Amino acid sequence: MPSPTETIGQRLRARRVELGLTLAQVAEQAGLSLPYVSNLERGRGNPTLDALSALAQALDVPIGSLMGDDGGGDPLDSVLASAPRSLLQFARSTAFREAVDQLAQRQGASADEMRRRLLVGMASSPRRSSGEPTEDDWRRLLDAYSLILQQ
Repeated sequence: MPSPTETIGQRLRARRVELGLTLAQVAEQAGLSLPYVSNLERGRGNPTLDALSALAQALDVPIGSLMGDDGGGDPLDSVLASAPRSLLQFARSTAFREAVDQLAQRQGASADEMRRRLLVGMASSPRRSSGEPTEDDWRRLLDAYSLILQQ
């Protein structure tokens, strides 16, 4: 999980992205409304303890990690929290899921770990100087990572 200096919303988003879930899926699993969870991710509003507990369960993390009390944390999670929206959309595509599964099998890693590695790498990659990257941009970058990781 992200460092204690990050907000609960950033931690929620990083974990949701890491798991490849949509806001709607997390809200449904937590038994909360989509607008409520969306606002929490954006840093708007203060979650109740019950809401945090439900979100922690939906995201399969201890409640303390959402509050920044996890005794360390992986700084790469902050990269996931600030990933471009277009990358998050691309990460839900069939092409991305298939690449993750193939690479995980070849690398002897879990699909979740490979998904995380790819997302962190892609989110950290240099991007065009203006405008949001397109689906084609992300597909080309995924192809490059796939070639590198297949060797």
